[in-house]
Amino acid sequence: MTPPPAHPVRIARSGTPGNPHAHLDPLVEAEIRWGNEVAEDWHITDPHFGYWGLTLARPFHVDELRAHFTFPPSFTLGVTGSRPGGQKPSMSLGDRLNFVGISAPIPPGWPDADTAIPLGTA
Repeated sequence: MTPPPAHPVRIARSGTPGNPHAHLDPLVEAEIRWGNEVAEDWHITDPHFGYWGLTLARPFHVDELRAHFTFPPSFTLGVTGSRPGGQKPSMSLGDRLNFVGISAPIPPGWPDADTAIPLGTA
């Protein structure tokens, strides 16, 4: 793991018109540096509303994300518990203002329950 910077990187409040997830790309790059992999690259998850999503193969490095980045208030991190019909629990790091997000499996031992996880916001 790389040591945290003296001043955490401030994540932009939005992407660009041509790349609505550009402000989340530094988070994906960091996760890859820390050993994660992209299971499903950026894609539109809801064409009607234009939601964008990316899926990581392994759980987020929550402590490292907090140490390396400062997030806009529109960002949330949380766990969505399993649901009837076979939906497995997952973690989501998203920007609810711009409708883009990254999902990942939950870490072993974490509760299978809807849970908000605090982020460092600016």
